[in-house]
Amino acid sequence: MNSNNPDNAAATRGHGARNVKRRRAGQPPLALVYGLLLAPVAFLLTFNYIPAVSALYHAFTKWDIGGESTWIWLANFTELARDPVFHKSIVNIAKLGAFVFVANLTVPFVVAEMIFHLKSERWSYLCRVAVVLPMIVPGVVTFMLWGYIYSDAGILTELLVSLGRYDWVHGWLSDPKTALWAVAFVGFPFAGGFNILIYYAGLANIPGSVLEAAELDGLGALGRIARIHIPLVLQQVKLLVVVTVIGVVNGFESIYILTLDGGPGYETTVPGLYMYLNGFSYQRMGYACAIGLLMLLFLLAFTLTLNRFMRTESYEPET
Repeated sequence: MNSNNPDNAAATRGHGARNVKRRRAGQPPLALVYGLLLAPVAFLLTFNYIPAVSALYHAFTKWDIGGESTWIWLANFTELARDPVFHKSIVNIAKLGAFVFVANLTVPFVVAEMIFHLKSERWSYLCRVAVVLPMIVPGVVTFMLWGYIYSDAGILTELLVSLGRYDWVHGWLSDPKTALWAVAFVGFPFAGGFNILIYYAGLANIPGSVLEAAELDGLGALGRIARIHIPLVLQQVKLLVVVTVIGVVNGFESIYILTLDGGPGYETTVPGLYMYLNGFSYQRMGYACAIGLLMLLFLLAFTLTLNRFMRTESYEPET
């Protein structure tokens, strides 16, 4: 048969056109796809991006919701530079952040190592489920439980009384010497399920050949952790560092639920809580936006610095 026959070529083109139409018939129209995407994009613009842009603008204004905004340029930031409460909140967040940073990065790694070294896959699975289950409890409920633990008739006080340690009993959240550390210990023993799973995923992705080579070289358990595990989970460490710092800087829910106003005095006040109080209690929304802008700039600078100086590379086996 002559392949150059015009009739054969026309038949082939017609057959191909029918196949294209048949394939397109099973696909949703593009108008429907873009229409479905339009709803989430509209929600993001309305409830995320537009308020964020508005906050950036109002950081340079004297403004409260429902009132007229007056452009005051850098006056809010000049006042923040002289604000002793804001200075105190920075000191508090530095202390709190250092403690939470160390606790949230070390304890989950130890727990992940213990799970990783279990010989039984069933026990390993059950342990992973056990550390994840507490995540279904709402954070507000957890903070309220800790409020009961720290109360005058709470578990901690009753335990010390039963042990005869009356001199150790404090108003844990009302004593300026213990209030900030009481907040810091919320979540003890800091075996957060999310952090553990991130570490465990990094450990599970280490090639078996690398672990076998380390064992043949005579490395013990501690040697493998120091020379193999830690270097190969630095990508996970980097992620958790960023997530932890963002959570510490932006989070104030536990302090608000436990102390309401960052008391006693300003001993537990952090920038996030001070921003909230200025915006919704003191009716100074422009001042609150200025605090939020400073927090945003700090987190942006921290993330960019971390990405520059903490470069990590994924393991690629030699071929």
